[in-house]
Amino acid sequence: MRLAEREEFIRPPGALPERQFRATCIGCNVCLNLCHALKFNSLALAGGWRNFGTPYVKDMRDYPCTLCMECPKFCPTHALQPVSIEKVRMGMALIDLSLCLGWNGDVCLSCSKACPLGASIFDFYPGDWGNQPMINEHCKGCGLCVKHCPVGISAIRVLTWKSYDQKKNDYRSGVERVLALNPEKRYAWVYEQNMPKILEAGKVLERETR
Repeated sequence: MRLAEREEFIRPPGALPERQFRATCIGCNVCLNLCHALKFNSLALAGGWRNFGTPYVKDMRDYPCTLCMECPKFCPTHALQPVSIEKVRMGMALIDLSLCLGWNGDVCLSCSKACPLGASIFDFYPGDWGNQPMINEHCKGCGLCVKHCPVGISAIRVLTWKSYDQKKNDYRSGVERVLALNPEKRYAWVYEQNMPKILEAGKVLERETR
């Protein structure tokens, strides 16, 4: 498979399905001029001519989508369709349990507070080891939770829906395994395995997206 066929990008709100989007977008950069979060694909970044000039959200750690919903209004080819916030499906955010403070003995609510639709997007498994947040499939993929995570390299990443569909069964199995750990094993998981990673992540001076 060629690189251009396996590259995936988080598109702006209201984007048509990927193949239609690439066929319809003319790379006019109107959406980029409206938004600080969007970047355009150079030939090198895109991995091929089919993505050249198309917009995507590159850096959710520092520049997530704010869901202002302005870019679809001005797209001249309707590659970006007007859509309500409730129906946006840019991607799916996943929490790395081994880095999340809420899964490692803390009560951190940074991600859910940052989310514009937090009450409908976040579920919790509160217990002795933290509030244990989970992001459900109503997620919009804007990346605001990525930006506001206090862990140095962020405990959250946003996947395309295609990538998420490939990973979700393994991810859910991993969550169930952690929830099923007895106190002794959970202690070892948190303090022997995860805390060194979290402390190291906290030393990152220049934040980066995982």
